[in-house]
Amino acid sequence: MVLQFQGVVATGRAALDSGIGETALKTFNGVTYLYSVTGPGGGIAVWKLVEGALPQLQDTEYFSGSITYQVGNSAMPVSLAGDDQLVLDVRTATGLVGYELNPNGTVGALKETDSLVGGGDISALVEFEGILTVAHEGTGQIATYSVNADSSLSLADTVTAKADSMQILQAGADHFVLAADAASGTISTFELDQDTGALSWVDNSDALATLGIATPTAVEVVQAYGRSWIVVAGAGSNSLSVMRLGGDGRLTPTDHVLDSLHTRFETVQDLAVIEADGHVFVVAGGGDDGVTLFTLTPNGQLVYLDSFADTVQSGLQNVESLSLAHVGDELQILVGSQQDAGLTQLSVSIDNLGVIRDGFGTVSGSAQNDILSGSFLDTTLMGGAGDDILVAGVGATTMHGGSGADIFVMQYGSDPTTINGFEAGVDRLDMFDYPLLRSPGQLTFTPTAQGAQIEFFDEVIVINSSSASPLTSNEVFGSGFGGPDHIPVDFGDFGGLDPGSSGGFLGDVSINSETANPGLTDAEIRFTPDGGGTISVRADEEGRFDLGLPSGTFEGELDIVKTYSTASDEITALDALQALRIAVGLGPSWGSATPENLIAADITQDGMVNALDALVILQAALRLPAAYDAKWVFLDDDTDLSGITESNVHYETGVEVTAVDNVITTDMTSILLGNVEQV
Repeated sequence: MVLQFQGVVATGRAALDSGIGETALKTFNGVTYLYSVTGPGGGIAVWKLVEGALPQLQDTEYFSGSITYQVGNSAMPVSLAGDDQLVLDVRTATGLVGYELNPNGTVGALKETDSLVGGGDISALVEFEGILTVAHEGTGQIATYSVNADSSLSLADTVTAKADSMQILQAGADHFVLAADAASGTISTFELDQDTGALSWVDNSDALATLGIATPTAVEVVQAYGRSWIVVAGAGSNSLSVMRLGGDGRLTPTDHVLDSLHTRFETVQDLAVIEADGHVFVVAGGGDDGVTLFTLTPNGQLVYLDSFADTVQSGLQNVESLSLAHVGDELQILVGSQQDAGLTQLSVSIDNLGVIRDGFGTVSGSAQNDILSGSFLDTTLMGGAGDDILVAGVGATTMHGGSGADIFVMQYGSDPTTINGFEAGVDRLDMFDYPLLRSPGQLTFTPTAQGAQIEFFDEVIVINSSSASPLTSNEVFGSGFGGPDHIPVDFGDFGGLDPGSSGGFLGDVSINSETANPGLTDAEIRFTPDGGGTISVRADEEGRFDLGLPSGTFEGELDIVKTYSTASDEITALDALQALRIAVGLGPSWGSATPENLIAADITQDGMVNALDALVILQAALRLPAAYDAKWVFLDDDTDLSGITESNVHYETGVEVTAVDNVITTDMTSILLGNVEQV
């Protein structure tokens, strides 16, 4: 998909064309109107969006009277008990100030509600089913108001928080308010009680800390692919972050991209997200004098599509605001600039959007632009005609792009991937899910008789060219990778980096993927279905985990990786003494060693308990660097350990399980290597 420049529109009046601070969309009777707002001494211009043409000027309104020089440059459409208004940020107002919006796209009378607790100095506002959530800039509070039948407002709740970008989104049965504030650098999540309007803070600090978002300037939301998604723009970090919102209000990062030489969202100031015919598109722009277009895959990954850089004809110097509308068979992007007058219109044709499918076995697309995804089992993706996006699964994936300009999206940690019919110079290989990969020079690229083989650590990609002839790295990647840089949101065990550590529980552990599992806090959960690839997810602080399996029954092996937390002080010098006693044949101080004691004593996992184990355990107790790390091992609760002796400490971790409709229940034995104590 390509961004097409259509033109620049302006009213011809500087007060309405220069310094456009915000644009907003509102649809009446199937017609979409765009409202552009300038700040003090300015006003509002209304544009009717028309398929295949530039916007048509519908109405203008200059700020006047007491608000002329007190109004900000933001505008937020709301409907108060059926009364449509464009709410403004007016510093000296005591109530909610806004212009009536008429169904024909014209601007009506200026209105003000009764006094609000925080006044009319408003930095952000969202509305949901009779509840208005308002960020009061002057008081540093977010307040909720119930909307009465006469459009008056009654205070429901207040919390101390700031926001200059705010959205509301449903996840599960509940609704959540997402608030971002650039000045304080905060992103807050609140659960909204739909009956009372009360706001309850949800702690997402751990999830946000992994992303490093600096100066969040915009937050957008969308429901797609059966899930709820958040996209956050970070001006200070030159980033776009994608997170999945769970039914409990918890955010799970799925992607984090940084602006590069190939993209145009450095110091990103605004973004827009839209769902069109089942596909999700994201547009972003800022101080990089241009706009970048992405699509969002069902697994929450941004796939780069195109960028448009400012030209002498367009007005994209220092993008300040943008709006994204679905008009007929095209997406229309309307962009306001800090330096250029008027609105720049870009468009993207979406008349050929195809199906979005995933699964295993054979997954076939249509003759249009499809998104096909593999799964945890072996999968063949058949793109057919059209410009398709084929996403590798965890299991072995074979991809057939067919005709058209296809994008093959790799997935780190998957089984070998095979691409058939690759057209050099037409198709594109997207490898940005691979951690720390920034240049084709990092790859082991080997031309073959039919194409090429690419290796990166343990990852293998086989490419068979459409011409059945060898491929060079330059033919596959050109001068380098296009698109943004993707930063891992969860390194897992990549390159020796271990999952987060925490305390645990010795002995029997009952595991249920639907409930909290205290013994699995921060553990990495690995499920390898029979005949498929390994699914790896991180348990949260309560030990909850979701493998994301589809409905059905799948047999396989469950394994758990959990590192030792030195803060728990579960390993002491006494444990080292017990291991030494076992090593010299004395046995632990309480009598005979159990098989579990011997497993715990063999911290080096070399199959025997010796003096080296005692030394390593002592180093762990004293928090000194050691050649071997203490960790938890999880064994099948029914494992026969009777054959284990001091010189024969051999065992298998993991357990065979059956997953039924994404639910796993099993019993395991948890042992902390290095913790040699009587249980």
